[in-house]
Amino acid sequence: MDRTLAPSLHPALLPPGTVLGTWRVERWAGRGMYGTVYQAVPVGAEPAAPVALKVAFLQGDPRFAREVELLSRMSHLHVPRLVGHGEWQAPDGARYPFIAMEWIEGVPLYDWARLHPVSCHHVRHWLIQLARALASLHAQGGFHRDVKGGNVLVRRADGSAVLTDFGTGIYAGATTLTPPNFYPGTPAYQAPESVLFERQFSEDFTARYQASPADDLYALGVTACRLLTGEYPEMGEFTRDEHGTWHLGAVRLPPALLKGPRVEPRLRAVVLRLLSVHPEQRGTAEELAEALERQDAFVEVRAGHVLSRATVRHWLPGAAAGLLLALGAQWMAAERASKEHPVAQGITSEVSSSETGPARLAEAAVSESLEPAPPDSTRGGVTDDLLPEPLPGQTRPDEKGRCPRKGQVALNKGCWAANAVDREGCEELDGQMFKGTCYVPFMPRGRRPNNSSMDKR
Repeated sequence: MDRTLAPSLHPALLPPGTVLGTWRVERWAGRGMYGTVYQAVPVGAEPAAPVALKVAFLQGDPRFAREVELLSRMSHLHVPRLVGHGEWQAPDGARYPFIAMEWIEGVPLYDWARLHPVSCHHVRHWLIQLARALASLHAQGGFHRDVKGGNVLVRRADGSAVLTDFGTGIYAGATTLTPPNFYPGTPAYQAPESVLFERQFSEDFTARYQASPADDLYALGVTACRLLTGEYPEMGEFTRDEHGTWHLGAVRLPPALLKGPRVEPRLRAVVLRLLSVHPEQRGTAEELAEALERQDAFVEVRAGHVLSRATVRHWLPGAAAGLLLALGAQWMAAERASKEHPVAQGITSEVSSSETGPARLAEAAVSESLEPAPPDSTRGGVTDDLLPEPLPGQTRPDEKGRCPRKGQVALNKGCWAANAVDREGCEELDGQMFKGTCYVPFMPRGRRPNNSSMDKR
């Protein structure tokens, strides 16, 4: 290596040929919150299978030791295999930890969904695979804490899902690194109980939220919702009682999830359970995987196979309870929501007229239609090849094409704030991607972008 270039080396921008331990960098592959990922090969063992080499941004970052511990506890088809780990000493003497993992030849989940039609069959199989991976993690006392489409790869070879990036993960007995009252994951996937904790202890700088399997399952439900509808659920109205305790009445669910024709009733019931306000109603990852696998078994009825309902009855009461709880909060606000969300009101009416008993309700949800939903052409992502479309009420440039505030960009008859974030970050900002840049609509004070106008872009 040319030593004249050595002083400029940084773990975020290592050139091909850089050697870290027994690995040689081949190319840049991506970056996460705490490190950069490179494709690398063993030194002196060419040709050999490549690895994913994740290098820390920060010297001695303790998160990497924690990630190594988590990965070393797991051996699962849908989790990258730990190959090795070590430290790279930069030319200036700084030492940066790195992790070598199995190289997954795949595409990020939401990118796959953006480029291909996504069916309920796809979503169900991905959920089964991710639930199995989470069940393995939870069995080892670990939690991922950042489950989302951006941390899932779809294998090119067989279309299966692989859960990646355990950098924010934690396990029982691990040293705490996250500051008190700070959520380590992605806000759009944060579970209601975690949000309530932050509100309840916003002024207590010693309070620390304890993650649980239910957090990962809620985030998995958000991922499923995003795949099925192109939209995210949102927190409903928060209230505070006379004792100062915060409460959340409901999670606001996209109408397309509640009554969309492209979401099979069987799958809808499971996703609604995952998005329950009450963590205990989400069940376990193992239960989720088994329930979804039984759904696949029901589909075999169409091929002439007979399957007794008794084989699924033991999980049905839980599914029914989850469905009732997820929709019950919508029902509690029916008068107010009927004008804004008539679809939710329709679901409530349908549930209230069903036969009594949780098992009967869940069976109705599971067997309402054994025919597949219409082919799902929802891409579920914002594209980067179309000009951003201004929203109703968005600030417009004047006749000379100038926006009212410094830093705003006039584009396609709208005023925008340009942000250098990835596609998922852009969605969280209610923005639209165009040529690699996220354009967030600038709205007059007191107004917000309407997500529904952008959900299928």
